[in-house]
Amino acid sequence: MKEGLLALLLLQAPAGSEGALGQLAAEVSAQARAARAEAPLAVSVSAPGHPSLQQAFSTLLLGKLSSLGLQPRLLPSGADSEAQARAQGSRALLRLRLTLDGTLAASGDVLSTWVNFFSGRSVRQPEPAAVVFAEVVQDAAVRALTAGAGQAALLLQPAPLARWPVRTAALAAGDLDGDGRAELAVLTEDAVEVRAADGQLLARRALVGLPRAEPQPREAFGTLCICDGLLYAFSAQRAAGEVLQLRDGSLLVRGPLLRPVVACGHPPLEATFLPGVARLVPRGTRWPLLSPGPASWGLFVRPGEPGPVWLVLFEDGTARAGGGPGGVRTLGGVGAGAALADVAGDGVLRLAASSAAALPAVDRLVLLAMQDGTEHGSVEVPGRILQVTAAPLETGGPEALVLGVWTPEGGAELRLVRGSR
Repeated sequence: MKEGLLALLLLQAPAGSEGALGQLAAEVSAQARAARAEAPLAVSVSAPGHPSLQQAFSTLLLGKLSSLGLQPRLLPSGADSEAQARAQGSRALLRLRLTLDGTLAASGDVLSTWVNFFSGRSVRQPEPAAVVFAEVVQDAAVRALTAGAGQAALLLQPAPLARWPVRTAALAAGDLDGDGRAELAVLTEDAVEVRAADGQLLARRALVGLPRAEPQPREAFGTLCICDGLLYAFSAQRAAGEVLQLRDGSLLVRGPLLRPVVACGHPPLEATFLPGVARLVPRGTRWPLLSPGPASWGLFVRPGEPGPVWLVLFEDGTARAGGGPGGVRTLGGVGAGAALADVAGDGVLRLAASSAAALPAVDRLVLLAMQDGTEHGSVEVPGRILQVTAAPLETGGPEALVLGVWTPEGGAELRLVRGSR
């Protein structure tokens, strides 16, 4: 299963890119040749607790060693490697152990297995073993192969769902036309758009008719919320928002919106934009432990058991989550883009969050356990992730993650991430 996932990830890699496993195999092979390993070469690889990683790396390593003319022979796991190497007639032995500690490392040695026979005893030649060590930064393939129980490897779909020359300001997903399937709502600097799950544009409404806010935030920022088939849209660059309904390919105005709506309810939960900055604060007394509260990147609420689960993103790179089991928790290393999502399809909400890096060329979307912040998977995404929303694209199945990604050129892309299981 995971080996097939690795093949998919390698197929999606840029042309000429070997990935972390390929780079590690190439470096180990080069060190084995530098140590004057003789053919045929026996190879022993172990990766305690990660059999899929061990198998995938061994396959790549044998290919690299073969290209160097070393005639590699893979030994069975757990065998007495020296005895097995001699029994099969190998002249040298490469022993490796794979470890994960922030990086992926391969450590071990290369030794001769030639045997002298003296006084009825077999003795290995006295040449010292050559130490082998190499390490690489983990990539999506490594993280997918090492995802353990309860984890969900994340896969970034190769092509963006949509592109804009301007920035995205907010995202939401929900059924807006009553067909039982989720649509994607996107707020940009100049419009509100509704798109199908494949990115096709269904409707668009420009913001030009709304009064401008004074002062305006420098960056695109706003809120979108889908409640009972209606879309509550409010840009921080405008002094008012609108309640919209998707009908016959158009977004119809059903009423004005005086304040940003951040969660459904009767009445909906509201917030207030801070003048001139891309931040908001909760409004009213229905926000537990938050009203009044500090400025935040975003406020989100989802239904849960035994009650709603809420999430607040702060500009210092922390997030506060509450409701449901476990009480109030504070999680670190969380950026401006985050959402609560059931990515594994197991009914458990996890926090999908961008990194807290200020201007990353390549961002990292990570999946965190709500209870203690344990990492349950991650994927690298080119650009800077500013918005994340959970999208129930399949009835009864796991939720996908839709990302609003700002590109270095000043535009934005809509990207889709799915869990492998």
